[in-house]
Amino acid sequence: MHRGYRHLFFDLDNTLWDFTTNSKLALQDVYNHYNLQRYYSDFKDYFEQFELNNTTLWRLYGTEKITKDVLSVERFLAPLRPFGILNSRLASDMSRLYLDACSAKTTLMPHTLDVLDYLKPRYAMHIISNGFSEVQYKKLELSGLSGYFSTVFLSEEVGCHKPKAGFFAFMLAKTAAQKEESLVVGDNYETDIEGAMNCGLDQVFYSPTAECKPEQHATYIIADLLELCGFL
Repeated sequence: MHRGYRHLFFDLDNTLWDFTTNSKLALQDVYNHYNLQRYYSDFKDYFEQFELNNTTLWRLYGTEKITKDVLSVERFLAPLRPFGILNSRLASDMSRLYLDACSAKTTLMPHTLDVLDYLKPRYAMHIISNGFSEVQYKKLELSGLSGYFSTVFLSEEVGCHKPKAGFFAFMLAKTAAQKEESLVVGDNYETDIEGAMNCGLDQVFYSPTAECKPEQHATYIIADLLELCGFL
């Protein structure tokens, strides 16, 4: 056990649960179910358009500039709007299918279960996520992750999003964890790493696909979850 850490706070999407892969598979289900090849020549074109909108909308949602309902509908409506489709009910139905399909996918980031098996006897572990409550619990259960974590903190239930200080203060209070014995592990530099850093918590920046930018600093930077076993 390193530096006296007792509590590990893990982000979920693209830290443990492979959101990129699972979301793409769920979007393929939506594309096929709604015959979106009528509008997009192939799935790749639709996926790229969806992702462009989705990234922007999640940034707005994370800073509480739009609601969950707006995000859920708009990310499916936006790719259809250029074709004259303005049907919000259709977009809402598409969103529901996507969320159901996505939560049922079970691909994890490489070495997730091996690392969690190693860490579980040594630490109290918790999930911290801005994801929607109705899908995050399903993801944890169906992918076999739920048994590793004593607490799940979701922004909808906490009342504010990472990286706000209130989120981190809430999780510390609920777990009775001291800052110096807590470590935050996440893949999103702004929400996970800067959020933790600004609250005086040590951080692990998990960056498996890209080099860190010069301005990005963290207590630890890893490209593979297995690296956690080297210092925890």
